[in-house]
Amino acid sequence: MADVPHYKKKKLGAYPYLSVVLSITTALFVLGIFTILLIDARKIAQAVQENLEIQLFLNNAITDNEKLQLELPLTEKHYIQQEANQPTYSYISKEEAAKELTNQLEEDFQDLLGENPLKDSYVIRLKANYYQPTQLQKVEQDLENLNGVVDVAYPRSLAKDMTENIATISFILFSFALFMSIIVIVLIHNTIKLALFSQRFIIRTMQLVCAKNSYERKQLLKTAAWQGINSGVLAFGFLWAFIAYAESQLEELQALHPIEMLLVIGLSLIGIGVLISVISSFRAVNKYLAMSLDELY
Repeated sequence: MADVPHYKKKKLGAYPYLSVVLSITTALFVLGIFTILLIDARKIAQAVQENLEIQLFLNNAITDNEKLQLELPLTEKHYIQQEANQPTYSYISKEEAAKELTNQLEEDFQDLLGENPLKDSYVIRLKANYYQPTQLQKVEQDLENLNGVVDVAYPRSLAKDMTENIATISFILFSFALFMSIIVIVLIHNTIKLALFSQRFIIRTMQLVCAKNSYERKQLLKTAAWQGINSGVLAFGFLWAFIAYAESQLEELQALHPIEMLLVIGLSLIGIGVLISVISSFRAVNKYLAMSLDELY
């Protein structure tokens, strides 16, 4: 007697688990890459801005005591970069400035002029968010009002161009990251929807044998949650490996990726994976629970 083929019955939630996880992992990995790129771009832009120096030139008649008195208000300026919670600045005497300029020109300009026309100065750097045009103007006016300061100098055109370029690049990267986020959400949603499409008859069959809708939702949402967790963990693992490889090729990148930041991104990927998977499954399950038998075909 010929053997009768045996078909294994599908169970609720027994759709291709691995393929769904890999699809969600890929989407989350891409999202993680663009998140890293966006954060790195912001950090690099901030570093470039904070390296822009502002010089406060002093009156030639200022005394040493008045210079010391000038340092006190500088320590109270909240817009100056800080180290150990203290604003940082440096003092450059006109003799030091003349020596540096002579080295750059490879010629002693004081012999030609017969004197040193340079002035004593303080050099400061601002926090990144104070390089906006309106903020920078307020800072400049505030510094010019300091006793003994005769001029505030910095590359104005460079500061303006730098601020505009950073704003443009940030907008482009943010828009692209937002676009990719939407693509990721749609991709994960469609992946879950297609996976549950193969379960529609099982969902209806369990309804016919008096299984509660809440039970079916619970089983499928539990599966979706685990898919989100596994996908997020895998995506973070791939992302960590990618960053480790990039840092091995360019060591300067290590300063941009502190462990705390990477852990936050990893937890976010897991959370996003779970959230989108559960919501997509919930919508799909409710859809199939509400369909008539004819609509399932």
